[in-house]
Amino acid sequence: MAAKRTRARTRRLPTVLVLDFWDSYTANILKLIDQLARDSASTHEGDGAGQQWDCAEWQDRVVVVNVDSLSWDSFEHDILPHVDCVILGPGPGTPHRKSDFSWPTRLLDQVGHRVPIFGLCLGCQGLATVHGGSVVRATAPKHGQVSSIRHACASCTSSSLFSGIPTSFDAVQYNSLVVDPHSLPDELEVIAWTAAADGSDEVMALRHRYKPLWGSISSTYGSRILGNFFASALNFHARAECTPNLPPHVLALSTTYRPTRPRAPAQQVAPTWEQRTVALDVAEGWSPRLVFERLVKGRSELGEVWLDSARPTGVPQHSHVFSPQATFAYSVGASTLTLRTSSTSSRTSPIPESTTFFNVIGDAQAHLKRLTRLQPSSAPHGPLGFVGHVGYEVKDVTLPLSRSRVPHAVSEEHDGAVLAFAGCMLSYAHEEGEWSASGLVRLEGGGGGGSPEAGSSAALVDDVGLSEEDWSAWVAEVQQTLAAPPVADPDSPAPAALPTDFAPDQSRAEYMASIEQARRSIVAGDAYELCLTTQFRSTFPPSSPLVADPYPLYLTLRNTNPAPYAAYFHLPLNDLALLSTSPERFLRIDAAGRASMKPIKGTARRSSDPVEDARRRDALEADVKERAENLMIVDLIRNDLLKSCDVESVEVEALMQIETYQTVHQLVTTVVGQLGEGVNPFEAMAKAFPPGSMTGAPKLRSLQLLDDLERHVARRAYSGVFGFLAIDGSSDWAVVIRTLVKRGRDLTLGAGGAITHLSDPAKEWEEVLTKVDAVLGRTA
Repeated sequence: MAAKRTRARTRRLPTVLVLDFWDSYTANILKLIDQLARDSASTHEGDGAGQQWDCAEWQDRVVVVNVDSLSWDSFEHDILPHVDCVILGPGPGTPHRKSDFSWPTRLLDQVGHRVPIFGLCLGCQGLATVHGGSVVRATAPKHGQVSSIRHACASCTSSSLFSGIPTSFDAVQYNSLVVDPHSLPDELEVIAWTAAADGSDEVMALRHRYKPLWGSISSTYGSRILGNFFASALNFHARAECTPNLPPHVLALSTTYRPTRPRAPAQQVAPTWEQRTVALDVAEGWSPRLVFERLVKGRSELGEVWLDSARPTGVPQHSHVFSPQATFAYSVGASTLTLRTSSTSSRTSPIPESTTFFNVIGDAQAHLKRLTRLQPSSAPHGPLGFVGHVGYEVKDVTLPLSRSRVPHAVSEEHDGAVLAFAGCMLSYAHEEGEWSASGLVRLEGGGGGGSPEAGSSAALVDDVGLSEEDWSAWVAEVQQTLAAPPVADPDSPAPAALPTDFAPDQSRAEYMASIEQARRSIVAGDAYELCLTTQFRSTFPPSSPLVADPYPLYLTLRNTNPAPYAAYFHLPLNDLALLSTSPERFLRIDAAGRASMKPIKGTARRSSDPVEDARRRDALEADVKERAENLMIVDLIRNDLLKSCDVESVEVEALMQIETYQTVHQLVTTVVGQLGEGVNPFEAMAKAFPPGSMTGAPKLRSLQLLDDLERHVARRAYSGVFGFLAIDGSSDWAVVIRTLVKRGRDLTLGAGGAITHLSDPAKEWEEVLTKVDAVLGRTA
């Protein structure tokens, strides 16, 4: 006769403080808690009476706080009285080093007898060291690799961390360091292990025999393990119900997005602008290249822009061309923003310390959206608004502690970001073969927002857009030109040969030495992976026509290495040209706030022999190192999206799929989420910047280590992002890789790769050359 199933009892979540030790995976703990809320079968049967969790208000009961935002005194007096339990998150480094594990040692030592604490990874190791144990190097580091974990079945009681979990299960590990089991005092009990490469057991979980203290590094069954910890916390406090929701002053410390309270409806104002799009009647033969050359290139002294979907992706693709109406150049070093509308008209303004570049541009976009009569998002239209690049060194704004110890970004007008404003543009739908014209038209009698304050974000865009007369004249000119078949132009630009004398900042030997240094940092527990790069440089002779006009070089790039996120971005007054053939999307957000990130980690050179090409593709897909690299970055960007998205919306849509390009195969993953209410899309991009695929993990510590490994040489545009922030809130940003950057006579091409403890320096250098050759059109 089958045993009678006990009906699960429902319990309210305890109030939880999650301490973030500057890790890039901590926010993923929120997904585990969200999983508790979504699992109807979340029962714990160790005591014969399962339980389910009431998570209806969990975002008011759980908060992630950076450890450096609190002191011991502020924690003890302002936070501790309001929490039922504490989770010590993962992080880089070692608990033996005070800079890595500071006041939480007092937390474990002084209040561990009265507040349940669960240490994850670094937190688990801290539990050991506080009680006299030691942390040592693992037999072999494991980052993004799957291991078999076994736990002590005898401990499977109602208060066990592993209640309801198989005694042996697989888990993804992220650790270079482990607790030395021989160093542990009697009061600490090892409750889970994994087999090391030499056959010995390595500690995966601990518990204190007399205090409510647990530690673990395993990640599989994470939501069940957290549920067991929460149950143990409530049992420890000996109450069925727990404390009230966390007070506002505690929630205000959150490092992640928190839902805002319903806002009062925005005041209705007369629109200042109207977004318009007209379909064009175009004769046969008008390609995006021809339209760009005949109707955009050379028309404005500010420059010209071509967002070029040069390679089909299987989903609807669009190309856009326009002449900038204004440019915005941001200097990281000087913290200024320069608005330029012509060669004789520019204005530089300081960015107040109370705000950031992302706030300023985000507020300008929000102002435009509020005062523009928009078309329905389903209607085809070009992404009118801000188009350009945000350089890698803007990390100093998004992660201030990453700032170089040796100043390497001079205070130039444009050393951080350059954006061009598109007040009108021509767009081509590749699948339909149709052209359209879009414009931001100023309305007579509009301007209900009043005159903007000088220096405000609104003032930056107060003069953008076209008058009704200018819009009509521009559309008429475009339509007249495109209605007739294109006539061959003997002066049409021809592709130019790419330079062959690119020289790297680091030689093969120097780069391989940097790899070994990176591997030592990883083995020491300071990082999981590091995305090491170098720049290849060439210089044009003074007489070269490419100094003034690099467009012929771009024609060669798009022929030899077509890519879905290609672009030609030439702003001569800003002394900048980006010639990009990027295959990697960073972050896309649609007008409804649906976000998508698509990191690439894993690259293999293609072969002209079909059999060998297929072998290389299959080898890449199965490569343990490449899959581990990809998985680490996937977990990192899940963490990044959780900073601005509703927790329940963040999902991995496609994991480690092969995408094949003209010269390389690549391993690609897609992660999606929904922006939280009130989150500006440009500020959401800042939360995830710089791209994790170009830093490593944990992100902050990786940035600090890379600054030394790369000898304090600024990456500038390379490793940043390029794309657009449209008036309607939609945006699409690609990672600046496979890109030539021209300033004056100098041409640079960045390349690199993710370094793990499994990296072979010679193979990593070969991967760098593969990426350089892919841009320059060389195959093997």
